[in-house]
Amino acid sequence: MSHPTHPATVHFPITLTAITGALDAIYYASKHPATAGVVATTVKTLGLQLTPSAFPILSYYTSLLTVLASLPAVLSGAWELMPVIQRDGLSSKKAQVGVLHALINDISVFGATYNYWTRRNAAGFEPSTANIFISAVLAVPATFFAAYLGGHLVYVYGMGIGRGSSKAKKSN
Repeated sequence: MSHPTHPATVHFPITLTAITGALDAIYYASKHPATAGVVATTVKTLGLQLTPSAFPILSYYTSLLTVLASLPAVLSGAWELMPVIQRDGLSSKKAQVGVLHALINDISVFGATYNYWTRRNAAGFEPSTANIFISAVLAVPATFFAAYLGGHLVYVYGMGIGRGSSKAKKSN
Protein backbone atom coordinates (compact mmCIF):
# COMPACT_ATOMS: atom_id res chain seq x y z
CA MET A 1 0.00 0.00 0.00
CA SER A 2 1.22 3.47 -0.80
CA HIS A 3 0.64 6.93 0.62
CA PRO A 4 -3.08 7.84 0.59
CA THR A 5 -4.03 10.00 -2.39
CA HIS A 6 -7.10 11.68 -0.95
CA PRO A 7 -5.32 14.15 1.39
CA ALA A 8 -3.28 15.46 -1.53
CA THR A 9 -6.37 16.16 -3.61
CA VAL A 10 -8.55 18.12 -1.18
CA HIS A 11 -6.72 21.44 -0.88
CA PHE A 12 -7.83 22.97 -4.18
CA PRO A 13 -11.55 22.19 -3.76
CA ILE A 14 -11.54 23.56 -0.20
CA THR A 15 -9.73 26.73 -1.25
CA LEU A 16 -11.80 27.27 -4.38
CA THR A 17 -15.04 26.82 -2.42
CA ALA A 18 -13.90 29.46 0.07
CA ILE A 19 -12.85 31.86 -2.69
CA THR A 20 -16.16 31.42 -4.51
CA GLY A 21 -18.14 32.05 -1.34
CA ALA A 22 -16.07 35.14 -0.49
CA LEU A 23 -16.39 36.59 -4.00
CA ASP A 24 -20.15 36.07 -4.02
CA ALA A 25 -20.55 37.50 -0.51
CA ILE A 26 -18.52 40.61 -1.35
CA TYR A 27 -20.42 41.05 -4.60
CA TYR A 28 -23.73 40.78 -2.73
CA ALA A 29 -22.48 43.25 -0.12
CA SER A 30 -21.46 45.66 -2.90
CA LYS A 31 -25.01 45.59 -4.29
CA HIS A 32 -26.87 45.78 -0.97
CA PRO A 33 -27.60 49.40 -0.01
CA ALA A 34 -26.63 48.94 3.64
CA THR A 35 -23.15 47.61 2.85
CA ALA A 36 -22.33 49.00 -0.60
CA GLY A 37 -20.56 52.04 0.85
CA VAL A 38 -18.36 49.90 3.09
CA VAL A 39 -17.32 47.72 0.17
CA ALA A 40 -16.62 50.73 -2.06
CA THR A 41 -14.57 52.43 0.69
CA THR A 42 -12.62 49.22 1.37
CA VAL A 43 -11.85 48.70 -2.32
CA LYS A 44 -10.71 52.33 -2.62
CA THR A 45 -8.66 52.24 0.62
CA LEU A 46 -6.89 49.06 -0.39
CA GLY A 47 -6.25 50.46 -3.86
CA LEU A 48 -7.64 47.36 -5.52
CA GLN A 49 -7.57 47.37 -9.28
CA LEU A 50 -10.38 44.83 -9.26
CA THR A 51 -13.86 46.16 -8.60
CA PRO A 52 -16.71 44.08 -7.18
CA SER A 53 -18.39 44.15 -10.59
CA ALA A 54 -15.74 41.64 -11.74
CA PHE A 55 -16.48 39.26 -8.88
CA PRO A 56 -19.37 37.41 -10.59
CA ILE A 57 -17.10 36.44 -13.47
CA LEU A 58 -14.38 35.28 -11.12
CA SER A 59 -16.77 33.35 -8.87
CA TYR A 60 -18.37 31.71 -11.91
CA TYR A 61 -15.00 30.35 -12.96
CA THR A 62 -13.99 29.39 -9.43
CA SER A 63 -17.27 27.42 -9.25
CA LEU A 64 -16.27 25.56 -12.40
CA LEU A 65 -12.76 24.99 -11.04
CA THR A 66 -14.26 23.74 -7.77
CA VAL A 67 -16.24 21.11 -9.65
CA LEU A 68 -13.24 20.02 -11.71
CA ALA A 69 -10.85 19.97 -8.74
CA SER A 70 -13.40 18.04 -6.68
CA LEU A 71 -13.47 15.07 -9.04
CA PRO A 72 -10.11 13.60 -7.91
CA ALA A 73 -10.95 14.34 -4.27
CA VAL A 74 -14.34 12.61 -4.47
CA LEU A 75 -13.00 9.61 -6.37
CA SER A 76 -9.93 9.09 -4.19
CA GLY A 77 -12.00 9.59 -1.03
CA ALA A 78 -14.51 6.96 -2.12
CA TRP A 79 -11.68 4.62 -3.14
CA GLU A 80 -10.02 4.95 0.27
CA LEU A 81 -13.24 4.75 2.31
CA MET A 82 -14.65 1.65 0.59
CA PRO A 83 -12.27 -0.86 2.26
CA VAL A 84 -13.24 0.52 5.68
CA ILE A 85 -16.94 0.10 4.91
CA GLN A 86 -16.37 -3.38 3.46
CA ARG A 87 -14.29 -4.45 6.46
CA ASP A 88 -16.28 -2.80 9.28
CA GLY A 89 -19.69 -2.15 7.78
CA LEU A 90 -21.57 1.03 8.61
CA SER A 91 -21.74 0.10 12.26
CA SER A 92 -18.26 1.41 13.00
CA LYS A 93 -17.86 5.03 14.06
CA LYS A 94 -14.97 5.41 11.60
CA ALA A 95 -17.16 4.38 8.66
CA GLN A 96 -20.03 6.58 9.87
CA VAL A 97 -17.80 9.65 10.14
CA GLY A 98 -16.32 8.82 6.71
CA VAL A 99 -19.75 8.62 5.10
CA LEU A 100 -20.88 11.85 6.80
CA HIS A 101 -17.66 13.53 5.59
CA ALA A 102 -18.40 12.35 2.05
CA LEU A 103 -22.08 13.37 2.09
CA ILE A 104 -21.34 16.88 3.35
CA ASN A 105 -18.66 17.31 0.70
CA ASP A 106 -21.09 16.05 -1.92
CA ILE A 107 -23.51 18.82 -0.90
CA SER A 108 -20.77 21.39 -1.52
CA VAL A 109 -19.85 19.86 -4.89
CA PHE A 110 -23.49 19.75 -5.97
CA GLY A 111 -23.84 23.38 -4.86
CA ALA A 112 -20.84 24.41 -6.96
CA THR A 113 -22.23 22.44 -9.90
CA TYR A 114 -25.63 24.11 -9.50
CA ASN A 115 -24.03 27.56 -9.30
CA TYR A 116 -21.94 26.93 -12.40
CA TRP A 117 -24.86 25.49 -14.35
CA THR A 118 -27.45 28.14 -13.46
CA ARG A 119 -25.09 31.06 -14.07
CA ARG A 120 -23.67 29.92 -17.41
CA ASN A 121 -26.26 31.88 -19.41
CA ALA A 122 -26.69 34.85 -17.04
CA ALA A 123 -25.43 38.22 -18.24
CA GLY A 124 -21.99 38.74 -16.73
CA PHE A 125 -22.45 35.41 -14.90
CA GLU A 126 -24.29 37.40 -12.23
CA PRO A 127 -25.34 35.24 -9.29
CA SER A 128 -28.90 35.05 -8.09
CA THR A 129 -29.74 35.27 -4.40
CA ALA A 130 -29.95 31.46 -4.39
CA ASN A 131 -26.45 31.20 -5.91
CA ILE A 132 -25.04 33.51 -3.26
CA PHE A 133 -26.79 31.60 -0.49
CA ILE A 134 -25.46 28.30 -1.80
CA SER A 135 -21.87 29.45 -2.26
CA ALA A 136 -21.41 31.79 0.72
CA VAL A 137 -23.83 30.52 3.37
CA LEU A 138 -24.13 26.80 2.63
CA ALA A 139 -21.01 25.56 0.81
CA VAL A 140 -18.29 27.37 2.76
CA PRO A 141 -19.36 26.24 6.26
CA ALA A 142 -20.24 22.76 4.94
CA THR A 143 -16.83 22.41 3.31
CA PHE A 144 -14.99 23.57 6.42
CA PHE A 145 -17.00 21.19 8.61
CA ALA A 146 -16.32 18.33 6.20
CA ALA A 147 -12.60 19.23 6.29
CA TYR A 148 -12.79 19.09 10.09
CA LEU A 149 -14.35 15.63 9.83
CA GLY A 150 -11.57 14.58 7.44
CA GLY A 151 -8.99 15.66 10.00
CA HIS A 152 -10.99 13.82 12.65
CA LEU A 153 -10.76 10.66 10.55
CA VAL A 154 -6.99 10.97 10.44
CA TYR A 155 -6.19 12.14 13.95
CA VAL A 156 -8.83 10.25 15.94
CA TYR A 157 -9.39 7.11 13.87
CA GLY A 158 -6.00 6.85 12.17
CA MET A 159 -7.45 6.80 8.66
CA GLY A 160 -4.53 6.55 6.23
CA ILE A 161 -1.96 6.37 9.05
CA GLY A 162 0.63 3.66 8.71
CA ARG A 163 0.05 3.02 5.04
CA GLY A 164 3.31 2.08 3.42
CA SER A 165 5.14 1.73 6.74
CA SER A 166 4.93 -2.08 6.73
CA LYS A 167 6.93 -2.14 3.49
CA ALA A 168 9.62 0.07 5.00
CA LYS A 169 9.85 -2.09 8.13
CA LYS A 170 10.20 -5.28 6.07
CA SER A 171 13.04 -3.86 3.97
CA ASN A 172 15.07 -2.87 7.09
